[in-house]
This record gives sequence, structure tokens and C-alpha cells, in this order.
Amino acid sequence: MKALFLLLGAFLTITQIASAQTSANSIVTLKHMPAEGILLDQGWRFQVGDDPRWALPNTNEQQWQPIDPTLSLHQLPQVQQAGTGWLRLRFRVSPDLRQQALVLRISQYAASEIYFNGRLLRQYGTLSTDPTRVQPYWPDDEPIELQLSEQADQVLAVRFATWPRFALFSDFFVPLFFQARLEGLTQVVQSNQMEATYKTSDMLLFGAFLLLSVLHLAFYLYNPSQRANYFFTLYTLAGAISFACTGFLDEVRNMDTRIGVDILSYVCLQTGGILVVRALYSLFNVPLGYVYRGLWVANFLSLWLLTFVNQFSWYPTVGFMLLVTAEQLRLTLGALQQTKQAAGIIATGFAISLVLLLLYGFIGRYNEELLQLKVMSLPLRTILTFPVFLSPVLAISLYLTRQFAWASRLLEIKLNQVRNLSQQMLEQQQEKQLLLAQQNETLERKVQQRTAALQKTLHNLQATQNQLIQREKMASLGELTAGIAHEIQNPLNFVKNFSEVATELLSELKDEMLTEQTVSQKTFTCDLVGELTEVLEKIHHHGYRAGSIVQGMLEHARIGTGERALTDLNALADEFMRLSYQGLRAKNPDFSAKLTTDFDPDLGLLEVVPQDMGRVLLNLFNNAFYAVCKRQAQESKDYKPEVLVRTIRCSNAVQIVVRDNGTGIPADIVSKIYQPFFTTKPAGQGTGLGLSLSYDIITKMHKGNLIVDTQEGQYTEFTVSLPADEITCDLPAYQI
Repeated sequence: MKALFLLLGAFLTITQIASAQTSANSIVTLKHMPAEGILLDQGWRFQVGDDPRWALPNTNEQQWQPIDPTLSLHQLPQVQQAGTGWLRLRFRVSPDLRQQALVLRISQYAASEIYFNGRLLRQYGTLSTDPTRVQPYWPDDEPIELQLSEQADQVLAVRFATWPRFALFSDFFVPLFFQARLEGLTQVVQSNQMEATYKTSDMLLFGAFLLLSVLHLAFYLYNPSQRANYFFTLYTLAGAISFACTGFLDEVRNMDTRIGVDILSYVCLQTGGILVVRALYSLFNVPLGYVYRGLWVANFLSLWLLTFVNQFSWYPTVGFMLLVTAEQLRLTLGALQQTKQAAGIIATGFAISLVLLLLYGFIGRYNEELLQLKVMSLPLRTILTFPVFLSPVLAISLYLTRQFAWASRLLEIKLNQVRNLSQQMLEQQQEKQLLLAQQNETLERKVQQRTAALQKTLHNLQATQNQLIQREKMASLGELTAGIAHEIQNPLNFVKNFSEVATELLSELKDEMLTEQTVSQKTFTCDLVGELTEVLEKIHHHGYRAGSIVQGMLEHARIGTGERALTDLNALADEFMRLSYQGLRAKNPDFSAKLTTDFDPDLGLLEVVPQDMGRVLLNLFNNAFYAVCKRQAQESKDYKPEVLVRTIRCSNAVQIVVRDNGTGIPADIVSKIYQPFFTTKPAGQGTGLGLSLSYDIITKMHKGNLIVDTQEGQYTEFTVSLPADEITCDLPAYQI
């Protein structure tokens, strides 16, 4: 069908009416520019040889041989035998045409040099007197601007060299020797637009066939038993290659490659027709016979005749395609008698293609201009081309897709049947094994219950063992620490008591001695007694501080000795916050701060050691009030001290947050605050055991965490996290 379509177009082009009035023995006169341009096929003169002077306008070519270069090389034996020669055309241009911009378009199967009025315009390919060195070139109607001379006669001279290999191929693939056409700018634009439209049409058909090839390849891979999809994949792939060759043919300048691509296009076209027949054989379950094998023989014979024999031209391809179409119709009509609904889809596709092809031929024969009529920016020729080639392909694709859908549906029905049978067998087995399953379930449940009880007992034993080990360690450490603390406490008490008694004795000595001494002696004695008194006060002060440290060590040694109890942490936090605040107010009556509480009402009760947890909160509150009091003393009256306590119940945890807007903790010492005996307070105001003791209570006794967040000069925030039941919460952050 494609060959018939292309040859019909070629036939219509050949039958165009020439616009130039020519004469074999006179100068050609060009009067006006028709819509299709002026084909320069008359008035040419031919001469064998290679004289460069023959390019000059004043050369007399009247004795040269008249020739029509638009014929094929087989019709011009004198050119084929010459190898190298010249063509000359002398023509005149009417005043109307002189006012237009004229271009020259060249098509050739040779190598040439184009001269106009003695000036070289273009060289296409490589010319040589040695035929083996000739390299022909396809210019693809490249537009060449012509600059007319002031003289009446215009001379177009062509120096050419033929290529011996062209003699191997038929006129179908080498249809002409040399063709020149004059066009105006309007014709150039229209020709370029038309060429782009045809190329776009070929590329769209290429894309459609390639897409169908991929689709049916997927069908075949999914269901290899349907061999029709395999052959139809090969057919659509061959069609895609054929249209790709047609679309890119004019882009190929090398003649070897160009003729090879052109021949490949027809090989794919004819072979694709046989593949369609093979797909129909497989689709309708028709056994292969002599007709199918005869089509392959006819394919090879027609391709050989088309490529190498001149007498038959395009008739072998058309005849072969008619045979293929007849076999396709025979198979489709035969299947239509058995499965009318299914095969009717394919028959409809062939019918649409045949009707449109006849319509195209009728319009082209009697009203060719109608084919160039544009509908939605596309020529009618292109609009008719698409369904001509795609309707059979889409019909077969639709049929195969329908078959694929039916196969999938049938497979689904069979799968449901298998499932139902499997379900029935399963139910029967379940009925037979119901008693055994119930017994196994009862036994398994008892085993699980006993296993769970044993695991719980084992867990409790392990927890108790860990607690006993921890308590034993802490008890040993506490006894050691308590023993050391007691041993140190006795001499410390002696030092404190001795310093107090010594101070009183010095006071009495001072009173007694001053009454009996002179003024100078009194002064000396007063100074000496004052220094001794000051030394004894320092001894008493540091002894008291050492006693505080020993007392803290004793408290450290008592960790883990308390009993856990369900405790309301909201009430505990509020109580110790008030207690710490009142204690600081007792020492510093001028101090005041804002106390902020944000307690979670759903916090509930948590199992902790109340005494130890109270010591932790008291330490955190004391540090917070100390920090805000210190910042108040350093800054202006605009500063407002505030201490916040907040409780939160989150997923698997309970949090107690203590935040102040005091002096904060320097970044370089944050990592040291939990170390024993490390303190940021001045000497004599802290033992360095408060945070260390709190950290041990939270992390070791209650398996929680104590986190600090601080910024020097802005705030300090301690977060106590204790494990609890899994309860989620999403509370906004509270900043002060």
C-alpha cells in the first residue's frame, strides 16, 4: 500500500504542466512563475569533455547535442558513457520575473559544479576523470540565490561526473540524472513548509509504529503463547524502520548510504507485509502452506526486480503488495465466518484503508490542488495518509488487545475457580482437624500462660537481684563513707569547740591584761589578741564548712535506702518550691521573686522515693533562687526574678522542668556540674554535692535522666525525666 501511495504521488508530479515555453533550437524564455516553480527540462545542450572555458557565457553551444537531463541515466546512455562532461542552458527572463528574487534548486545523481553566467555557485561532491575517485552528492534541493546579469541571455552551465555504480540500480532508485528548478521566495517558503509537513508525517507514523511495537512486545512477553503478538511486533518494528528511512532520506548526502537507506525502506515495507500475514496465520490458527512460502519467494523476486531491473519500475512492489493484501483479506474473511465480531474489527480496518486510498487516488487524479488544502493547519494529503497506514495496524492492535483482555478475564475466572476449590478443600481439612486444633490451642494457651508467668517471675527475680546487688554495693559504700565521715567528724568537732573556747579565753585575757599595762603595751596586746581571734574565727568557719561536707557525704551514703511509694509530684514540687523560697527569704528579707507553676492535671501518681525526690527538687529550687538573687544584685531595678516549675506527662515518661531567668551557667563548665565537690558558688557557700547527689538519685535509683539547658546571663533549665506508663502528650513550650 505504501509503494502504491508513493508511486501515485510520483505519477501526479510527472504530469504537472510546464510553465516555460521551450524549443529545441531556440533560447528558452521564462515569462511567469507558476505555483510549483519552473522545471528547467528543455533547452539543455550536452558536450563530452572537460574544458573549463565552457563555463563562460560567450561559449557557443549551438553545435552541442540537445538533451533532457531530467531523464534517468539508463535513458541517457551518452551521459553514462561520457563519464565527465558539460551541460549548458541559455534562457531569458521576462521583466516581471526580473523583479522577483529567484533561487535555483538542484537534484542530481552525480557530482557537479554549478556555474551561472560564468560564476561558480556550488560544488556538489568530488569530480574526477577517474570514475573510481568520483564521489556523488545529494544536494536535497538546496536553494541557491541567482543574481541575474544585465544582458538578456542568462547562461546556466553544469560540469558533471557520473558514478559507475548508478548503472547497477533501476530507475526506481536512480530516477533522474540532473534536475534544476527555478522558484521565487513564495515557492521556496511553500516548498519548505510542505517538505516539513511530509517529514513530520513520516516521523509521526514512525512514532506510532514504534509505540505499537513496544506495546505488542509487552503483550508477547506477558503471554508468550500468543505468537501473533510476536509477529505483529516485528511487523510494526519494520514499519517504523521504513518510515524512519523515508523521513531521514533527504538528510543523507552520501549516495551509497542514500540508496542503501531507500532500498532498506522498501525491504522493510514488503517484509512487514509478510509479517502481517504471518501474524494473521497465528492469530486465526491457520496452518502455514504453499501460499505463505510463495509470498516469501515473491518478496525476494519483487525486491530484486524493483532494485536492479528497469523495465518493471514500481510494478513489482505494487504487484507484491496486492498479493499480500489479497492473502490478508482471504484470512480475515475466512475468520469472519467463524468469529464475526472479532475478525470484523480487522476487516473494518482494511476497508477503511482501502476506501481512503481510492479516495486519495481519485482526488489526486482529478483535483490535485485539493490535496494541498489545509484543514487545521495540516494538508489534506497528510490527513488522509495517517488513517491509510494506521487503520489496518490499529485494527489488528485492537483485535490483539481485545484477545489479550479476554485471555486475562478467562485467566481471572479460572483463578477464582481454583481459589474456590482450594477454599472448599481447606474447609474440609479444617473440619477434620477442628478437634485437634482446639486441643492444641488449649494446650498452647496453657503453655503461654505458664511461660508468661515464668518470664514474669524471672523478670522479678532479675530485678530483685539487681536491686539487692545495687543496695549491697551502696550499703558497702555507705558504710565505708559513713565510717570515714564519723572518724573525720570527731576531730572536726574538737577543732570547732577548741576554736570557740580559745576565742572566749582570748577575750578574757584581753580584759584582764589591759588593766595593768601601759598604753603602748595595751596597743600591742590588742593587735595581737585581735589577730589570734581572727585566726580562730577562720579555723571555726572552715571547720564548720568541713562539717557540712561530711554531712553531705553521709547523705550521699544513704542513697537507695528509702522505700518507693505512689507520690503526687505536683504537690511535692509545689511544697518544696515554697519551702526553698521561704528559706531564702528568711536569710534575705529584701528578696522577692515571681513563682510560676504549670502542673499537668492528668499527671497522676508515680512510684518514687518521696524523701529522695524531695531532696532533688529542693537542690534545684535552691540553685534557681540563688541564681535569680545573684542576677538581681548585679542588674538594674528593671529585672524581675522568676522561677518556673512545670510537670508534663509524655509518652513513657513524666517530666519535671525547673527554669529560672538568673545568671545561667558558663558553657565551659556545664559538663562539670554533676561532678562531686564541684561548685560555682563562692567559697563557704556551697559543698558541690547537691547536683551530684540529685543526678545519682534520678539516674541510678529511679532510672531516669537529668538534663540541663542554659545560656549564660539569660536562663537555666533543668529537666527531670522519670519512666512511666505509655501516655502521649503534646504541650506547647513555656518560656519565661
